[in-house]
Amino acid sequence: MSHLKDPVFQTIQRIRTPHRVEEAIAGAWVRWSGKPPQAVQIKPGLTHYKPFERARIMAEATITLYDETASTVKLNFFFHIFARAEDAEQEIERAHTQDFLPCSGPPVFELPQWRTVVWTLPNAPNLVELAELLTPEQFCQDLIPEAEWPSDSGDFPTPKLFRYVPLKRALLTWENPHTHRCYFAKLLREREAPAIIRNFNLINQAAERSDLGFTVPQLIAYDSERHTLLMSEVPGQQFTAVMHHFSPEPFAQVGRILARLHHCDLQPETIWTPTKELALLRRRTRGVSLALPDLEGRLNEAIAALDRVSQTLSFPTNHPIHGNLFGDQILYSPDGVGIVDWDALSLGDSLYDVGRLLAHLIYLAGCRGIAHNAASACAEALICGYEAETRQPLQRQRLAWHVATQLLFRGKISSLRMLPERWQIHLSFVVAETGQILGGRSRYLSLPALYSVLSEV
Repeated sequence: MSHLKDPVFQTIQRIRTPHRVEEAIAGAWVRWSGKPPQAVQIKPGLTHYKPFERARIMAEATITLYDETASTVKLNFFFHIFARAEDAEQEIERAHTQDFLPCSGPPVFELPQWRTVVWTLPNAPNLVELAELLTPEQFCQDLIPEAEWPSDSGDFPTPKLFRYVPLKRALLTWENPHTHRCYFAKLLREREAPAIIRNFNLINQAAERSDLGFTVPQLIAYDSERHTLLMSEVPGQQFTAVMHHFSPEPFAQVGRILARLHHCDLQPETIWTPTKELALLRRRTRGVSLALPDLEGRLNEAIAALDRVSQTLSFPTNHPIHGNLFGDQILYSPDGVGIVDWDALSLGDSLYDVGRLLAHLIYLAGCRGIAHNAASACAEALICGYEAETRQPLQRQRLAWHVATQLLFRGKISSLRMLPERWQIHLSFVVAETGQILGGRSRYLSLPALYSVLSEV
């Protein structure tokens, strides 16, 4: 098997082909309204691909109507693609048993030839609260501090859907039109909400004690009925964009603030362990072997080596760690650094966060063809900044394990799940570079060989 024979992948390619998807949507519009649209424009966004199982694609749609002014309708579509036609049929049958929320297009429809169900937000499985959050007056009165309300209720600004992760969560933004103060609202799944709220309270308390040295989102309000938390905006540019310049100084600054985080007095409930990390890695990378079977042998060898090494290294599990750190979660500006998204705050190995960020750096450098010495200078700057803050050298064998593990995760997340251009080449690089790190031969980072650990046993 390979992605070329995967019906899910084939449908993704159709949705990403403008004339094909726009023709399909136009047909669905006719069936719903009885009238053909003048034009349909689809802009595919976030993709989540699981080979030979399913895929989820978010897309922005602009429907131009045949009327005197050629008015347009703006919609957010969620394409739910299935490998099996019967699964799509079951979802559409279940969909038509529910009450639909008001929207400006067909609330749900099927593209049977593609085994795909298309939902129009706010109609979507699992997050029915989204409709109420997109209502300006409801959003403001339930979440925004009263001092921020406009004098006329008719002037309540409409929240904007910033990100929607199908079946999981949504992120909305709201801006005061007078002060231009911006807020973020995060809609959570009910079972996840208590732990996430606790994590935000912990990190807010650390910020209030001035323990961190960086900015975090302030928790403003929580609507328990809708499982939605309201946060202040953290200024700055996503560090991923900064990383593309491969300038060492920002990395040194981030290294220093990570060291402060890892030595804070925080007690989150979740505990990170290498055993759990490897189990998750095996599950998450199965799709890589299915989509690109030529990589299966080397991928399995790398994971087996990481497993053996994990049994010989001593991993501390008593440091507070971000738990999901990569460039997008860090906001960088001349005035300072901020870190967002504290859902996965845990106790674990402090080098987990460092390794995850270095893996992101290596991924960007390898996929963009950046000179090894440029990436290496940034990596060493981050490590030196970290060591300067802790006043002790970090354990590079443990760091090598984390970098290798997280590089495989980064390939799964950024290449396989999202399918950017040249994703197959990017995954080949990730698997090859993981082998180089394990053998102590990476040209991006000076780390000891982990095979030497094995030879000592």
